[in-house]
Amino acid sequence: MIVSLLLTCTAIRAQERGYGVVESYGRGMVVVRTNQKSTGHWKIDSATRITGSIAPGDWVFVEVERSGHVSILRFEERPTAHSGVVKEIQGKILSVRSGSSTERWNLAETTIASGISASEIQVGDEVAVKVYKNHNLAEIRVIKHGIK
Repeated sequence: MIVSLLLTCTAIRAQERGYGVVESYGRGMVVVRTNQKSTGHWKIDSATRITGSIAPGDWVFVEVERSGHVSILRFEERPTAHSGVVKEIQGKILSVRSGSSTERWNLAETTIASGISASEIQVGDEVAVKVYKNHNLAEIRVIKHGIK
């Protein structure tokens, strides 16, 4: 009975749990593009348990109550900035010449495309990205079109 009651209370409290990329953070709000193909606009306050230093572009875990209040916001990873020229596109995978090597970066459900939709990126585009260790892109923007 007590276990059942505790499970019910936990289920009522947490409406949504998941991971995603922080689009904006501050002034009592966090906006997260989730890996469930949605974007959450949620409230944070002194009752929110925040772990780590949160900044736009960060990969985070979030637990949100039915009211839209974030109960847990946990830093997972900060992407690093890179740039390069797109040499090949295979579905959602970009082969990009960056420095003296070619890297493969993944356009994920959570990738934020600035100033262009991800489907408009073409071979020859010079891009600036923020990329995680697993090669998923947090953010991508085209610096210049058509460089060969």
